[in-house]
Amino acid sequence: MPSSDQIRAKLGLGPRPKPMFGHNRSHALNATRKISKPNLQNKWVVVDGQRHRIKLTAREMRTLDKKGISLLSG
Repeated sequence: MPSSDQIRAKLGLGPRPKPMFGHNRSHALNATRKISKPNLQNKWVVVDGQRHRIKLTAREMRTLDKKGISLLSG
């Protein structure tokens, strides 16, 4: 069974997105850590005639829709 990275490569997608880190800054310039997590969704996709469940971001789902690759529901 191919790994999720191999499936993503066949779909023309890059590596899985990682969280972004930064700071919230107040008017007094106090810094508090913040994390922006990617909007991951579990979706089924058919690759080489087999169904695979992979985690996709909302942006990647739009990209696959634009390329004409259909996602299976449920």
